[in-house]
Amino acid sequence: MNADRIASGYRWLEYAAFGPALEKARFDFLSHAADVRRVLILGEGDGRFLARLLRCNRNASVAVVETSGRMIALARARVTPGDRWRVEFHQIDAVAQPLPAGPFDCVVSHFFLDILNCRDAEAAIGKVSALLAPGARWLVSEFQEPPAGVRRLHARLWLAAMYGFFSMTTGLRASKLPPYRKMLAGYGLVEIDHRERRLGLIRSQVWALRGSNEIGSKILL
Repeated sequence: MNADRIASGYRWLEYAAFGPALEKARFDFLSHAADVRRVLILGEGDGRFLARLLRCNRNASVAVVETSGRMIALARARVTPGDRWRVEFHQIDAVAQPLPAGPFDCVVSHFFLDILNCRDAEAAIGKVSALLAPGARWLVSEFQEPPAGVRRLHARLWLAAMYGFFSMTTGLRASKLPPYRKMLAGYGLVEIDHRERRLGLIRSQVWALRGSNEIGSKILL
């Protein structure tokens, strides 16, 4: 998926569909990145999370992986001159091309895994897992399909509409969510906290390598 065609208006498309819900999900667990040293961000988009991260953590170096050149330009413009030395932008495909060299003690992927088919999601998660430092955290914000009832119907309708829209505007080839939570668990990660919004459609999460202390979950409807 290449978001060049929608980059300039993406923020307003997001707000039109979900209001501030996606932005709140991105920032839910920012505190987990407040004292880390090396961060890998997959699919950063227009740089809103990056800018907040750089203000929150004054020492971290950040590698940003993004396929869209226009999104990278927008993100770069949000970085202050004093912080530019801390950020590297990589216009690459996280599945098909080598990732920046690890290890990383924090990985961030907000609404990134949902654009991958099952095979590519598995490949991306495997590649990133190999770059994690001991005690690393992975901050994930994603869509999900609740297991039953009105919440599931609500999610299915929204997901069908979103996949249809991005297929037409960006050439997205994926048509359904990959089972990314099972995949993360399969690579030795455990979800230690999460929050939900929009009847469970939106889930922000913190994952860590097995053996980390678990934190009580919170659910926001």
